[in-house]
Amino acid sequence: MKADSTPYHLCLDVLGNPLRIEIIKELKKGPKSVGELTKVLGEEQSKVSHSLATLKKCCFVDSNRDGKKIVYSLRETLLQNNKGEDLFEALEIHAKEHKGKCWRRD
Repeated sequence: MKADSTPYHLCLDVLGNPLRIEIIKELKKGPKSVGELTKVLGEEQSKVSHSLATLKKCCFVDSNRDGKKIVYSLRETLLQNNKGEDLFEALEIHAKEHKGKCWRRD
């Protein structure tokens, strides 16, 4: 892979996880806490929290503290504002908006 090429596979890997897809579907309905997502999805809290952390790191979700709980919502990105671009154009826009933050591996 050339150094200047966009590593689409990293983004698609994040979005290709079944639990993350279900989380995204739920967050499209409105903001939810980890507890609410855990209950709706019937998954362990640790799995939901880990998936949310990955989605947040890749700039697909935001979080806000509401008292003692953290509420997650979709970020206005390709997941909400894809205006008919093909997938790769939408990923390019996402990468530019977030300065490639989502392409970094720890």
